Amino acid sequence: MYSPTIRKIFKQCHGIEIGYGSYGGCFNTSNIRPNIKIGNYCSIASKVDFLRANHPIKDFTMHPIAHRTSHNYTLTKDRFYWENLVIGNDVWIGQNVVILPSCKSIGNGAVIGAGSIVTKNIEPYSIVAGNPAKKIKMRFTPKVIKKLEDSKWWTMDKDELIRNHTALQKLTSSNEG
Repeated sequence: MYSPTIRKIFKQCHGIEIGYGSYGGCFNTSNIRPNIKIGNYCSIASKVDFLRANHPIKDFTMHPIAHRTSHNYTLTKDRFYWENLVIGNDVWIGQNVVILPSCKSIGNGAVIGAGSIVTKNIEPYSIVAGNPAKKIKMRFTPKVIKKLEDSKWWTMDKDELIRNHTALQKLTSSNEG
C-alpha cells in the first residue's frame, strides 16, 4: 500500500497512476484500464470495474474488428479511445461497482456503495449508491468539508498521519450530520 516501486511500475507499464496509501482493486489490471489517476489513501474493493471506453455505436459494426488495431490488420491507429478518470483522495469504492466512461471524476472523500453503477461525476464527500448511482447524502457539513480540504491531510505520509491523527480527527468531531 505504500510502495513507490509498484506505483512506478503501474504508471509506466499500465498507464495507471495510483496514489500513496491507496490499496485494493486499483492493482487489478484485469478490471482497471489505462488513463486512470487515483489519489492518495483510497480504499478500492477487489471487484470494481473501471470501464473507460465505449464501442462506436455509429459505425456499421460495434465489433473491435472495425476499430481496434489488434483485431484489424488494415488500421494504422486505434479508433477506440480510452477515456480519462481522476479519482480524488480518500475515496472508498465498494465491491462490484461499475464506473462507466461517462464518469470523468470522483471527488475527494466520496463513497460509492457496493453494487452501484456510476454514470456521472461524483462530487466530493458525497455518498452515492444504486443503479444508476445517486447521491444519498453528504458525509460532512460544508464547514467540515472546507476544514478537511484546507488541511490537505492526504499529502502526509503514514508516519506524519499517525502523529497528527488526533488533531485531524478533531476536524470532523464538530460535524452536524
